[in-house]
Amino acid sequence: MCATRLLWIDFCSHPSRRAPIGAVAARYACRQIPESESALRVARTFLPMVACLDFDYPDSTRLQLVSLLRREVPTLPLLMFTEYHSEALAIWAFRSGIWDYRVKPIASSALRRSIDVAADAARVPNSGRTDLRVLPPDLVEPAGHLQRPPSYARRTGVAVTYITQHFDQPLTRERLSRICHLSESQFSRDFKWEHGITYSRFLLEYRVAKARDLLADPETTITQTAYACGFNDASYFGRVFRKLVGTTAALYQRSTRPRLYGNVAHFSPTDAEDSAGT
Repeated sequence: MCATRLLWIDFCSHPSRRAPIGAVAARYACRQIPESESALRVARTFLPMVACLDFDYPDSTRLQLVSLLRREVPTLPLLMFTEYHSEALAIWAFRSGIWDYRVKPIASSALRRSIDVAADAARVPNSGRTDLRVLPPDLVEPAGHLQRPPSYARRTGVAVTYITQHFDQPLTRERLSRICHLSESQFSRDFKWEHGITYSRFLLEYRVAKARDLLADPETTITQTAYACGFNDASYFGRVFRKLVGTTAALYQRSTRPRLYGNVAHFSPTDAEDSAGT
């Protein structure tokens, strides 16, 4: 089977060594271009199977390319990655035909799975429409809706940004309230007011969300996942995971394991049903 042709359009103002493309460049036949280059021209000559749009702070001018590509190359799956996130942006992206929308940083395993699933859909003969997106359960982003841009959470937005960058480290209310220049009691009140959820619950849900991404890799153990996501006790992680996700981490990992047909990985909904019944 031919390698997946991947078009990567870089909209980031400040390129980073941690850019998502670093995790997939060697895996696919990848063509990376800056936003200044004609993406439509490259799409017509390179004939990509998947296009990734990598943003730091999307604006209306840059986002016009989404509508242009959807109109001119309607069968090309578009994946959108962004640092600046809001619910309004996510809703706009999906309504505009984005196949998958993710908030950076993105786990390498989740990024590769997303590209592979989109490429598989593009390979289906006469499918005609890639906007009929049906993501496997392990690719449904569980934490994106919890994040807010700083302009929305003016008093505690910096704490959310800090959590997303240091979720694997010990995070106390005292540390985060100091970052926000608030007392601990004021931080707790403001956080719940601005995010609709307590700080403690937010931190648990965010860590479990990242754990779900890591568990998509069948080679990652549950203990490794627990420590990588800031849980110092694997047993406690297991109890929290089951409470928030509704199943054990082991059964969840089994349910996200792809079935292999030749060289192409396909997820079957029956995997989740089989695991739930065990």
